Amino acid sequence: MIETTAKSSDIRLIDAVIDIWETGGADAVSARQLSANADVPASSIYHHFGSLEQLLVLAQERAQRDARLWGQDRLAQMDGLSTDSRAFPGFFAGLVDDWVHDQRGVAFAWREGQLLRTKSPAGAQVRAGWRTLWRDFWEQACDRFGLSHGVDMVDHLFENEAFLHMLKWRRAVDRAGLDELAQGIGAWLMGEAMPASPWRDFARNLAMAQAPEPPDHDPTTARIAEAAAALVEEAGPSGVTHRAVAERAELTLGVVSHKLRTKSELLQAGYEGIYVEAASRVRARASAAAADAAAALDGIADFLTVSRGGRGVDALHLAVARDAALRPFGLQLRYLRGATSRSLLSLLRPDHPEPGHLEAAILSGFLAAVTRLHADSDADHARAKIRADIVRMIAIR
Repeated sequence: MIETTAKSSDIRLIDAVIDIWETGGADAVSARQLSANADVPASSIYHHFGSLEQLLVLAQERAQRDARLWGQDRLAQMDGLSTDSRAFPGFFAGLVDDWVHDQRGVAFAWREGQLLRTKSPAGAQVRAGWRTLWRDFWEQACDRFGLSHGVDMVDHLFENEAFLHMLKWRRAVDRAGLDELAQGIGAWLMGEAMPASPWRDFARNLAMAQAPEPPDHDPTTARIAEAAAALVEEAGPSGVTHRAVAERAELTLGVVSHKLRTKSELLQAGYEGIYVEAASRVRARASAAAADAAAALDGIADFLTVSRGGRGVDALHLAVARDAALRPFGLQLRYLRGATSRSLLSLLRPDHPEPGHLEAAILSGFLAAVTRLHADSDADHARAKIRADIVRMIAIR
């Protein structure tokens, strides 16, 4: 009976971790909060798991098991389907939508697994586990659709689109836009003309019209926002405290507390800073695109290699996915992408027609994914892999 009770408390603690990842993120996971949510003594964490970190790793393993079983079920549902590449877009869009809405807790666990701040081998092993899981899934799925030549591209695009689809804006538009993107991926893989994308065009135009202006902060508040953004990048949202921001901004604690009274206000300012910085970097990359295709490709590979360590934009995505108050960022994060990718496509394929927004969005999603998928490689290896990934993707088209 004692052993059964212990196992029950272990399961409740793992369930509690996954629940908190969905609702509050890694920063909300603490021994005290887990104890309250699972209704077990905090000492159980250390008695049964040895450490909080080990509990997190086991929760990740449970999430990966659930994801693997879910994927196997989706593949099994295709039994009897004749191989037809034209059936792929519907499968891809339906899979992303089902994953985000029916498996939302596991979807958040996947993202928190990618953002584990620990430098221990266990953290890298968790990330490798997710990469292997989805790679195996897409190798089987692409083989069934006769699209094995595009498994790298599909695997990467699922990784990114499943992330973006977590951002809720307008359900009908988001779902229709996802269908259009999937049709575009299918056209890319089969070397066909890009389809029309009226839903995504509508969302993109609205995103441009409603893009938040850079906040009009006074110089002191701007320093605070910049410091908060840097701390999110380096240590995650949990690293953003009034004292840490004051030290980073070289201001007194009193000044920071007067300008932004709550941690929520500090985080809001930090996320604004991350968004503005990311938008500025994209504009700079687009305007500085080299006239030489090889130089442009090297420049993008270098940029993405340097960007691998930054977690601020990913943290912003997760915050927007959880918090309705941050939803205004969602429209822009999801639909305002592709400016640099469009320029890169034009350089790399001078004999093709001018790429449209849908093609650019597909390449942009691919590039965003490679920065996460090569996060644990050393810089030289990552740069070579990223460059090779881009070349292979372009060659398919």
